[in-house]
This record gives sequence, C-alpha cells and structure tokens, in this order.
Amino acid sequence: IHSIDNIPCRETSIYISALDQSITILEATLEGQDKLVDEVLLLDEERDESNDIIVDNDPYGSVLWPAALTVSEHITRDSFLKSSNGDDNNHPPTLLELGTGTGLVALAASASNKYESISATDYETVPLKLLDAAYSLNQNDDDDIPTTTTPIVTSLFDICNLSVPLPPADIVCAADILYEKSTGIALAKRCIEALERGSRVVIGCSPGRPGRPAFLEELKRLNPRLKEVDFVDVEGSTCTGERNSLICGAGSSSISDEPEMLIVALMDLTPDCL
Repeated sequence: IHSIDNIPCRETSIYISALDQSITILEATLEGQDKLVDEVLLLDEERDESNDIIVDNDPYGSVLWPAALTVSEHITRDSFLKSSNGDDNNHPPTLLELGTGTGLVALAASASNKYESISATDYETVPLKLLDAAYSLNQNDDDDIPTTTTPIVTSLFDICNLSVPLPPADIVCAADILYEKSTGIALAKRCIEALERGSRVVIGCSPGRPGRPAFLEELKRLNPRLKEVDFVDVEGSTCTGERNSLICGAGSSSISDEPEMLIVALMDLTPDCL
C-alpha cells in the first residue's frame, strides 16, 4: 500500500499484449476512493474552510477504467506506430494524453520506447501524482531492462478551458473521459483542433459513458465531413478491484471480480479525414 497525498493506493499489474509485458499502476484503494468522494461531496462552505482538499470535482481518475487498456494496446502496436511514422523511422512521434487518470496509457507508451516524447495531462492533481509515482515504480523493477524507458512529462490541463490551446503532439489520445455532456462537447472541439493542426487522434470509451452521444453530435456539427465517423467496437477487458458506489455504480459492466472480455469503443482519426 502506498500513500499519495494521504490517499491509500494499491499497486495493480496490467498486462499489455502488444508489449508482451506488464505495467504497474497505482490506483486508490476503496478507503482512498471513499476519502476522495467525500471531498467532492463537501458543501462549498466546508471546502472553503478546509486546507486539506486534494481533489476538486473528479475522483474517477484515481482508479483504472477499461478504455485505458484498449487505448494502451492500440497506440503501442507496431502497425499503429508504423502508420503514424510513415517512412520516417528516424523521427518517432510525440504523444499527448488528455485526462491521464492512473496513467496506464502514458506508461505503456513509455515502455514501448517508440515515442520521442510523452506528455500526460489531467485537470486534477491526484492522477498526475499517481502517474509520477507509478513511473518510478516501473523504473525500479528488477529486470535488466527498466519497464519504462521514455520520460513522461505531467502537467495540469483542462480540456474544457478552450481559452488554452491544446499542447503540441503528433498523436493525441484520451481514454474514458466522456463522463458528462459538457466534457463530450469539449473533447469534440479538441479533436477538431488537433486534426486541423495535423495530429492523429485516438479516443477510447467504455460502455455507458453519458458524454459519448454529445461528443459524436458535436464532432459532426463542427465538421460535416465527419458525419460518417463513429466508434468501432473492439474486444477489451473489464477492470478488477473494489469501487466506491459513487465512482462505479452497481451493475456496471466495467468492473468484475476477475478480468472478462468487454466490448470497448475506439476511434482513430487522421488529419486526412477532414
């Protein structure tokens, strides 16, 4: 058990088949999730009087979600990287992750050693600290070759604050951030922003995310050429481990006692689609 900002966290090992290796992440234990949820539920006046608030609005990034594994597999496959590089193998692509959460996608990209640079962002500080700590854990493995090899730069970034430009990268990805309609609309705008500047965009979404319809609608409204664009269903996996009921409700298909096959939605857009 680790303590990140006084939040109890556990190590979880996730196997990435495209890399044929496991990545260690940190996610909040049930006790840690309870603490984060309680902070979000605090009344405004109570929050103003507390100096120990470590999460503002979103406790979801403290645990792993299925689409993170799906996106991790997708962006570390040789076929994906080859199609992103074209014939220029001397200049590997740069990667930007939006809403990194536990950081599995960034850690997998780092372990592939096929990205020139990796930037992982979130609008909450807890996920960034989870990722920083997990990066160090993977570097300290006993293997002769460290699990993670490409440095990861973490930074705060709110996709909904459209006054701040999207950080530069050849590939922009996001996994399981479509929790609300407003986030879906903002992500659609960020996708167009990325595509128009020449970036490739990869979005993963687990079943039942309420922001997905708004994302698709806004994406097609912003550019009619994308009217036929949709997610593709791919085989993924559920996540395991206890979840606070307000983070993951009863009956959710995302969590199971043991890993099970789960259909996850994936979108991969290149600039030539515009």
